[in-house]
Amino acid sequence: MLETADEHSMGHFRFFAVKKRWRSVFLTLFIISALIFQLIISRNNQATAAYVEKNNKELSTVTVAEEAPPAVLEVKNTYIQSGSSLSYHLESNGITASDSSAIIDAVKDVINLRRLQAGQKVELHFENQYFAGIMIPVSIDKDILVNRSTSSGFEVVEQYKNLRSYPSSIDAVVESSLYGSCLDQGIPENIIMELIQLYSFDVDFQRDIHKGDQLHVTFEVVYDEEGTPVDTGNILYTTLKTGGQDLAIYRFENSQGKADFYNPEGQTVRKTLLKTPINGAYITSGFGPRVSPISGYNSVHKGIDFGAPRGTPIKTSGDGTVTYAGYNDVYGNHVIVRHVNSYVTLYAHMSAFGRGIRRGTSVDQGQVIGYVGTTGMSTGPHLHYEVRYNGRQINPASVKFPPGHTLAGEDARLYQNLLSSYESSLP
Repeated sequence: MLETADEHSMGHFRFFAVKKRWRSVFLTLFIISALIFQLIISRNNQATAAYVEKNNKELSTVTVAEEAPPAVLEVKNTYIQSGSSLSYHLESNGITASDSSAIIDAVKDVINLRRLQAGQKVELHFENQYFAGIMIPVSIDKDILVNRSTSSGFEVVEQYKNLRSYPSSIDAVVESSLYGSCLDQGIPENIIMELIQLYSFDVDFQRDIHKGDQLHVTFEVVYDEEGTPVDTGNILYTTLKTGGQDLAIYRFENSQGKADFYNPEGQTVRKTLLKTPINGAYITSGFGPRVSPISGYNSVHKGIDFGAPRGTPIKTSGDGTVTYAGYNDVYGNHVIVRHVNSYVTLYAHMSAFGRGIRRGTSVDQGQVIGYVGTTGMSTGPHLHYEVRYNGRQINPASVKFPPGHTLAGEDARLYQNLLSSYESSLP
């Protein structure tokens, strides 16, 4: 049977209606699926973030737990005892024989171990209670570090300190003695001894120094990196007012880099010979006529006697050559030295000679030539000191010995510039 036109149109309408409903269903399902998928993704992201955060916390906890604890460093100060070697000292402080031997082997080319003296400081370093090395201060500006590099080996590090020096000035007025008055004002003992050495060419400290005499000294003080004074340096300037004289001395380094001490006229204060070849002594018998303590007769004493305790060091008066070192019944143990400009000195009644003193030995001014004794014709410990010029004995206390050197030319000009720079800052 053939369908009519109306039936045909109605069929088309139903087909499109059904198709439209399915399209709506599919669209709805698609939207629902998308929302579900988005929800799943969101929850997964949250779970992942939570998991990552949890694991990060766990990892952080594990990392902190696995970090090594900070090293605990400990320093133990020790001091070498008399008669002890470095190896014995280390082992007596608990260091193993193998470590001690390794340290000695590492440091032997850097330090003269035989010259380590009693009282030498040795730091023992420990890390987490295990021995890590040592430190030996060898000078005020240098330390030797010996650090463990392997389980059985050590390496040496020379560590230098950054030291600075600044001038310091002190004044002293003599009360009972120059030495004691300087100590009372805080002048270091080594500076005092150098001052006495410098002035001993022109000053007899037994007879020329009196109460009320005044001394000024400017010297260097050395400071470490923390600003702590650790040593003294050079004397820069000094003046001694005594007996109506103002004796000024300046340190000057010439164009060749050699430093010495000069008076205002540019002459070295170091003379050919010292007036007094012994420190801390007193004159027991001067030059000239006297009654001999041995024979009781009048005689001419051709030298000066200095009383001092047995064993007191005796210094060479000037540079020269030993022409005699021996014994006779009059002078006992004695030494004769030939100097420049026809001067000869004699040192008698010694208890012993200085190290290496024998005929032909060259000696420097101030070098220890022997020690006070009472050998030969002597009534007690003292030094008999003679000065001979052209073969004739002269009075060491009255003679003015020539300066060793006088500045000239460019050095003289530079020295005068130095004096001018002092004028505005020194008393």
